[in-house]
Amino acid sequence: MTAGIRPLSNSQKLFLQRLMVAHVLTDDQARDLYASIRDKFANVQVEEEEQESDVNPAFMGNGFDHCLGLINVSLKAAFNLEICTVFLPPPYDPDGTPANSSSGRTQSPSLIKYHAVVNKSNDVHAKSYASPLTQSGPHELAFLRLILQKLVDIGNEIDVSVGCRGVMNTMDIINSRTELEGAHANKLSVTQTEAALELFLMEKWLVEMAPPGEEDTDGEEESDEERSKKKRKRRSTSGDRRKSLKGTYYGIGPRCFLELGEFLQDVGLPEERMPQTIINLP
Repeated sequence: MTAGIRPLSNSQKLFLQRLMVAHVLTDDQARDLYASIRDKFANVQVEEEEQESDVNPAFMGNGFDHCLGLINVSLKAAFNLEICTVFLPPPYDPDGTPANSSSGRTQSPSLIKYHAVVNKSNDVHAKSYASPLTQSGPHELAFLRLILQKLVDIGNEIDVSVGCRGVMNTMDIINSRTELEGAHANKLSVTQTEAALELFLMEKWLVEMAPPGEEDTDGEEESDEERSKKKRKRRSTSGDRRKSLKGTYYGIGPRCFLELGEFLQDVGLPEERMPQTIINLP
């Protein structure tokens, strides 16, 4: 590592590697990962050369937030990468039951934190080397941009305070390949498009979201009767949704807001709907 930049401990390196492999973690997932690695290294004996190097392999800071900040200091200085955090609605759970408020009514879920490693470099070559945007080829990347633009257009018709609730089912996403133009026209077969969609899901650019009409309304509460009806509807349709390609709906994943925020705004997402970003400092 560059002179003057503090090397990461082995436990910090492991945390960083796991986060990069996962692409995005919720705050609970990231804290669980931190705790498991901290416990794993708790009884590790420090070798003599490690003592001399002044880098304790078990050192993870004075807590989770401090650990993120310490990693960022070295990561940004060496590679212009950074662990970034945003507030967005929690992941969609077809069988989930929202928590009750003190009034006995059900509230929409609060925003939660998501963490991901983001490349802050403006240099295209450096960006591709240090942390490539995606494993996709140029045609798949053009397809992703097209889908994101369509999701933003759909989401702009839905009144939300943060993020984008635009959704498309699998069939509509796959059929959108025919709308690619220029050098990307007619370059993706159905099989290639299905593989691209799987990759977008794996890399967390897209995530499963509630079908139209099943979304929780922002800032509103619902009665126990309304919640029971919605829960019965979810149970009755969840099996069919998993079996039917057309019945699974996808939307913009948290990773897009972390890494492609400017693009989302360029294609029409209002700036006021962009999520709050947290800077992780030690």
